Amino acid sequence: MNTTTIITVIGIICCLAVAAAGCLGTGQGTPATPPEQQPSGTPVQVGHLFVNESQNNATVSISKGEIITVSLAENPTTGYQWNLTVTPGLNITADTYTPSDPTGRLVGSGGTHSWDITAIASGDQQISAVYRRSWEPVTGNESAFVMTVTVR
Repeated sequence: MNTTTIITVIGIICCLAVAAAGCLGTGQGTPATPPEQQPSGTPVQVGHLFVNESQNNATVSISKGEIITVSLAENPTTGYQWNLTVTPGLNITADTYTPSDPTGRLVGSGGTHSWDITAIASGDQQISAVYRRSWEPVTGNESAFVMTVTVR
């Protein structure tokens, strides 16, 4: 075999290996069902607001003591993660990541990052998140999520 043939064969084997690895999982790579779209009958705490990417740049109004759950699609296997911050009148009480493929066999699959945020002080508050790789410099072109929370 000559060098060109060997390189071609290695390239074909690599492509087949990548394709096979993507087919090992049982899921379709779709994100987990957001809480606001869960089947009826799922108990939801009164005074609990669920938001996702579709509420980016929205303003919501809640009472002191109520909870907002922010759920954003994330794929930490690529290095991209949300960095979420809140103003002092809000408190992050839970921070969880749920993979879309719970078996862990679907290479490169993402999931959903969720935060429970409790309103602890009245006034206009803000939730801000930036989706980026922590080791890369900030360019200003990163995806962002911003929500204004008016706490009564």
